Amino acid sequence: MSGLLQKDLCLLKSNRKTLVLFLALAVVISLGQTNTFILGYFPFLMIIMLTGTISYDEMDNGFPFLFTLPVDRKMYIREKYLLCILGAAGSFLIALALYFASLMVNGVADAAGQLLENAGMFPVVLAVFFLAIAVTIPIQVKYGAEGSRIVLAGICFLGAGVILFVHKTAGDAALEKITSFSDMLEKTSGKIGAFAVGIAALLISYGISVRVMEKKEF
Repeated sequence: MSGLLQKDLCLLKSNRKTLVLFLALAVVISLGQTNTFILGYFPFLMIIMLTGTISYDEMDNGFPFLFTLPVDRKMYIREKYLLCILGAAGSFLIALALYFASLMVNGVADAAGQLLENAGMFPVVLAVFFLAIAVTIPIQVKYGAEGSRIVLAGICFLGAGVILFVHKTAGDAALEKITSFSDMLEKTSGKIGAFAVGIAALLISYGISVRVMEKKEF
């Protein structure tokens, strides 16, 4: 497991120009405003970059060589989930620091108080990251770099279509349900529930990814 993590860290190091670019964009965006956009933006960029390491492993017939090492397919998948979870959590902490810096730079009177006010929603934000990881990794393993982009784009278009359809058919009733759902997430039970859903999605996704990888032929 540690060897796989070191390999992926080396891959990230080889792509440090892209990583520095992402970080520079995050700094510029965060310091130019005082909203919480950066808390989602930077971690999602990191998730995309970390799941992309699967494509690097697959490149140039890399999987057959990789599995000649003392690494089995289940361990490989487990390491990818661990990498993405740690990367999402670490980038979220960096985004928090940038958010706090933006509050200070833009002269917000009670920057620490505003940060603490938003802290209650952190479990929900982490749950969203977990759901993104749970969706992205199985698709990346199943369809590879090119296919996964098409599938993920299709999912986004489908989601947008469903939202538009519901809005057109349900109208104000749909908005009321969305509002009531948002109110529920602001409660402690709703936050715990959202975080639990994120963990459950990761576990289900992990099982799916393991099965997909075990059936994959190299």
